[in-house]
Parts: sequence; C-alpha cells; structure tokens
Amino acid sequence: MPHLPSSVAASVPPYAVALALQAMSAGKIVIYAGAGISLSQPTNLPTGADLARQIHTRLRPTFSALDNINSWDLVAVADTVAGFLGGEAALRQTSATAADFKSAKPGYAHRVLAHLMLEGAIDVLTTNWDNCIERGAGEERLPTVTTSRDLVDVTPPWVLKIHGCASQPNSLLVTSEHLRDPPAWVREQTHARLGSAVVVFIGIGDVAGYVKQRIEEAINEVGSVENIRVVSPDIESDWEESQWKTVASNLRDDHKIPATADMFMEQLASAYVMGRLSQHSAGLTTDKVLTADLDAAKQGLFESDALSVLQWARGADINPRVGEAVLKSPELGKVLVALGRLAGDSVRLGHNHVFYTDQGPIEVLVTTQTLPQRRLIEAAENRLHEHAHRGEPHPRFLVAGGVGRIPKPDSLPHSIIGETNEFDIVDGPLALVADIRHADEVIES
Repeated sequence: MPHLPSSVAASVPPYAVALALQAMSAGKIVIYAGAGISLSQPTNLPTGADLARQIHTRLRPTFSALDNINSWDLVAVADTVAGFLGGEAALRQTSATAADFKSAKPGYAHRVLAHLMLEGAIDVLTTNWDNCIERGAGEERLPTVTTSRDLVDVTPPWVLKIHGCASQPNSLLVTSEHLRDPPAWVREQTHARLGSAVVVFIGIGDVAGYVKQRIEEAINEVGSVENIRVVSPDIESDWEESQWKTVASNLRDDHKIPATADMFMEQLASAYVMGRLSQHSAGLTTDKVLTADLDAAKQGLFESDALSVLQWARGADINPRVGEAVLKSPELGKVLVALGRLAGDSVRLGHNHVFYTDQGPIEVLVTTQTLPQRRLIEAAENRLHEHAHRGEPHPRFLVAGGVGRIPKPDSLPHSIIGETNEFDIVDGPLALVADIRHADEVIES
C-alpha cells in the first residue's frame, strides 16, 4: 500500500536530525537512489529481474539465441541481444518501453526528493531509468542530466541519471560493456558530487550485479566510509549475507539505517522542516511576543506531514527559484509570525495551501525576490478566483515581501469595470475582491 506519513511533530530519529543539519550548514547531502524507490505503490515499477523477463519476452521471437539465456538475468539478456547487428538499438528501444518509466506515478520518496532538491538541501544521483523524481514536484519541474549535452543546457540543481533515462533510449546503459565503461561525463560528474560528501544510498537493499560497479565506484569517490549511510529495511538483520558487506565492509552500525526509502525520506524532510523553522525562532530570541506568535504558527504546521509542509512552502512563494530555500527566507518567517498573531494556536494547514483558523480560512503568499506589491496582489486575486471556481470558501490573504504599499481595493476589480458594462455587473464571481493584509501591518498593529 502507499506510504502513510506521520506529522512533522512525530518522533524524528537522531540520524535524520544530523543529516538535516549537515544539509543546512556544512553542505548538501547526496542521495544515491536505486530501483527500490520505484517499486512500491503507487509507482509499481519492476525489479531488475522482472524487467529482464519483460525484455526477454519481447525480443525472444526475433533473437532466438535468448532461448538459452536466463530470462531473469538483465545483463545476460542485454549482452546476447547487443551481440547481433542492430541488436543494441533494438535492446535500448525495447528497454525504454518495457515498463511505464515515463508515466508511472511518483511515490512519496520521489516527491520528497524533488522538493528537497528544489529547496537546495540535497543533490540526487540515480541509476533508475524512470523520470519520477523530476516529475515529483508537479508544476515546478527539476532539470535532469542524462547526456553530456545536458550539462550545457541546464543549471544545477539537477537529477544526475548515471544509467540514462527512458525518455532518451540511446542514453540507457544496459549491457556489461555499457556498465563497465560508462561515458566520461558520468565519471566526471559523479566524482564532482561525491568527493568528501555525505552520501546516502536508498532503494538499494542489495547490490545487484548491474549496479555493483557503480556502487563500488561511488564508495571510492566518497573517500571515507565515515561519510556513507545505507538505508534498507533489512540492512541490520541481513548484513552478513548482504552484498553491502563486500563493498562497504567497515560501515558503522549506526550508519546502517533500517527503514524504507519512503520512511527515511519522510524523516529527513521532517528534520529539515523543523530545522529551517527553528532558524526563524533563533532570530527572535529577544522578543518573547514575536517568538510566541511564530511558535503558534509552527505548531499548526507541525501537525501536517513534511511533504505537505514542503509543498505549501514552495506554493506560498509566487515565484520560487530552483535550488533556493523558501523555508529559510525571511519573508516566510515574517508571514508565519503574522499568521500566529492573527490566529494563535488555531492554525491548521489544510488542502490547496489554505490555513484553517478560528478567524476563518487564511492563505499566505510571499515573494522571495524583489518584486512590486502588484505581483502579490495579482497572485492573491488569481488564487481567490481558483478557490471560487472550485466552490471553496474564500480565504483572506496574508502576504510578505514586495516593494511598496498595498493599495486599498475598490469595490470591484478594475479589469472587470474596464471590460463590462456597469449595468451588467451583479453580485457573484465577477465581484470578487481579495482581502489582503501585509505581514508588516499585522505585526506592527
């Protein structure tokens, strides 16, 4: 069944706190993701063995040599097909369509990975062919690097796909020769990201043959086993029989994390959310009133799960930038103080980014860039019409950031008066006027 997350306020293990602090202060955490993150619901992509069988079944009528090949051995199937003239192209095209790599629904781990990348907290390398991570944040898409050409066209952070992507079949590394001698840019980019970094391996419960060389190379690039963490539900109980013992024999017991990928990413995200918001509290230590207001808003946020908070934060910024932390921004800290001032401890994060409070529904908007107040007003008006279109209660808007003062609204939006005969205007959606207050005004009142 799909992962069922807990609230941010639920227990966060020490290893998650330590990793989150590392991500916020000493440098990014690198997540090295394998096929395991895409196996569970709702993604349900196949294991390497199941994928091999799919490819074997599709190509066996054309390549009769597969009759004598173990259908569960991905590399053996690939090597056999690639040995024929034109076989490599057929292999890659078949591999790219053997599962729903381009349309599978991103799972909890995918979505948290995407949002933590957008926040600039982590780097991600993956051996997976699917595009679930880059689709995990919805409208705010992450760039990917699948070929050397991509390095010229995109700016970090990006998802580094070291075994290629199904969206570009010619990039897939499948055969033993592909895996033994990957493109030079793959080695260079892996080296650039892993050297002296803290690297967390997730979705690699055991080291299958087709990824073992990449894992060994990655561990060598990290330099010190002290900087390695391995996340797998059975990593402690099955250590003696695990391939991990052969590739990281000196891994410390407290660096073996017995959790699923979904659970680990939830814990890491919860620790990150708590850490970022605690930074705002640290800046208010001399003002007990403002600290109490912020704590009230934080308490309401912490009753939601970490992914919901990350989604809310990215959605609250009217123009977020990939790789820059909205949760860290002074504007977000200020608007939370104002939210606590207005609603106290009644704040609860609901759906569509709206807070439900004893003062009615409130939605917050911020701009972390130097933009005119007009942009915040336009964003609030657009959000209001979206809520009205869905038949939802109309929230008030609390905003922070922006240059200039918020003008008092007219009885009707200028755009409607300018386009409609005044005698045709009656009460209804056309008469919607956003109730907007700036955080500074609330705090100073």
